[in-house]
Amino acid sequence: MPQNANVLMIRHGEKPTQGDGLAVPGQERAQAYVVYFQNYFIGSQAVQFKYLFASEDSSASHRPLLTIEPLSKALGLKINDKHLDKDYQKVADNILQKPKYNNSDILICWHHGEILQLAQALGVDASKLPSTSNWPTSWPGDIYGWLLQLCYDANGNLNIAQVLCTNENLMYDDYGRNPPDGK
Repeated sequence: MPQNANVLMIRHGEKPTQGDGLAVPGQERAQAYVVYFQNYFIGSQAVQFKYLFASEDSSASHRPLLTIEPLSKALGLKINDKHLDKDYQKVADNILQKPKYNNSDILICWHHGEILQLAQALGVDASKLPSTSNWPTSWPGDIYGWLLQLCYDANGNLNIAQVLCTNENLMYDDYGRNPPDGK
């Protein structure tokens, strides 16, 4: 388990009606992430990414890579895009088992169909989260602006109080699309 690490997870940007790239709002979201993530805090600590992950391009989608490519360039970080969308367990195993991820902030951009399973593979047990986490039971196909936050303590355990799903409120279509209220 990664020690003193934070994993942030997002869905790729908006998809076009046809094609494998990003729609104009998705391109705008990708650009907005450059500022958003350079100003993201967990508690009083600014997040400073050391690692970026995106699912591997497929014939159906290049969106995860395209979504974080501007951030990658701004930060001078390479994107690990070696895993197919359905191979989320390999990504989780990589992060959970390699000490290089200790003391790191990590961003993962994935498809909504597997993102909650990826979080589970990283140790999230939704049944043990407090209602304040607003953890969704599913990720609707028309939601792009949610962010999942996972925080690991010095022993590599998830800090349940800091595991949450939040609305980025980054783009015009994020407003009013909050994760479910866990109450």
